[in-house]
Amino acid sequence: MNLHHILQTALLFLMVLTIAGAQAVERIDEVDEEFEPIFAVDDYDDSWITGDTHSDGSVDYALRLDESNEKRFEAMDYNRDGLMDDFYIYRGGVLHMELLDTNFDGAIDLWIYMHDGVRVRGYERDTNFDGTINLVKEFGNE
Repeated sequence: MNLHHILQTALLFLMVLTIAGAQAVERIDEVDEEFEPIFAVDDYDDSWITGDTHSDGSVDYALRLDESNEKRFEAMDYNRDGLMDDFYIYRGGVLHMELLDTNFDGAIDLWIYMHDGVRVRGYERDTNFDGTINLVKEFGNE
């Protein structure tokens, strides 16, 4: 390969990564303007239904219903440290996406996008926990 061909290939690769990154940011922005993960279990107000699934006296589950009494948002504290680490977003009662704090540092680092509430259509991941998505995977078409 000559230098010109290598530079063209590198430029094309860089453009693909830039476009993929822009699409990833666009998909995250489509999440839901009204949803902001609430990590501290004590911050869930009366608009949420809360529960203690482990019977240890601490809230580890929260659910908010929409105006049709269908699931809208759900949050869970899987490691029982007092911070929610798994968030579910529903549209029309159907699971739309899941947000996870996989390293329990109080920041989302995995976004899972669902199709029809059953199949994973793709995910985005911050693999080094610096606040920037650096892994995007998409599966099939909707």
